Amino acid sequence: TNQMIYSSNLAGPSGWTGGATAGTVTTGSPFGTYQTLSPQSSNASLGPAQRYQIGKALTTGATYVGWALAKYSVGSGWFVVNMYNTGSKANEQAYFDLQNGVVGSKEALIIDHGMIDYGDGWWLCWASSASSSNSGGVSYEVPNGDNVQSCSATDVILIAGTQFELGSTPSSYIPTGSSTVTRA
Repeated sequence: TNQMIYSSNLAGPSGWTGGATAGTVTTGSPFGTYQTLSPQSSNASLGPAQRYQIGKALTTGATYVGWALAKYSVGSGWFVVNMYNTGSKANEQAYFDLQNGVVGSKEALIIDHGMIDYGDGWWLCWASSASSSNSGGVSYEVPNGDNVQSCSATDVILIAGTQFELGSTPSSYIPTGSSTVTRA
């Protein structure tokens, strides 16, 4: 089950919140469409550089994986998948260099993370972690570099689809609209 709603529209009618600015949906990605994501302002923290959905039902102790199909556009080229659960006070961030196709560092609570090449500069960036509570979600962030908590308003990445699901590795894309979708 993909627990994200509006999985291919980070500016969707509801569900997505956070400081990052999501552009209009445009045709032209491996999943059909994409949109831009950029920090709302330059800042010493990633607050203005994140787009997220939280409040997803989790099973305490279970492993979840979050991912996005992303591509470098302008700026540093760094991208973060931040696994979130209400029982953890620590960051659960995994870093990815979209410009060079390199897996960056990860926070201690991330079990595993990686990149899958979709061609033409598109990378499926994923991270997994174990939930320490019954509620959480995922955040996508645009930092200035590997293990860096600052952002620049001029940085832009492209995102074509997002997923948050039970499991330790990403499964194939399950597009969603106004509700979650379970694979047939």
